[in-house]
Amino acid sequence: MFRNLNVPDHLTYVEWFTPFANRPQANHGMYKVSRAFRDGEREASIVPVRNIRRSIHLMLKFGPVAPQEWTTSNVLDRCSTFFVNTFTDRDAYVTLF
Repeated sequence: MFRNLNVPDHLTYVEWFTPFANRPQANHGMYKVSRAFRDGEREASIVPVRNIRRSIHLMLKFGPVAPQEWTTSNVLDRCSTFFVNTFTDRDAYVTLF
C-alpha cells in the first residue's frame, strides 16, 4: 500500500520555542526563549532525527527563589521561560574527549 513512500527510519518529537531576539540579554549574554504556541496549544512537530543539528542547554528563568512545587519531573512543563546557555557546548565536549 505504501511501497513508494520514503519514510525516515528514526523520528523524534520536538517542541518549538520563540525565535531569538536580535541581541542577548545585556546582564548575562544569554538569549531568552519561551514556548511557542499555536491556537493555545504548544507548537510541536515530528521530525526526522537526521534534521537535528545539535541540542542546546536551557536554563530556567525564575525570580530570587525557585518555586517549591517545581521538581525534576515537572519543571520543564511548569517553567514557561528559559535562557539558552551560550557558554556551554556539549557537542564540542564529545569531539574533544
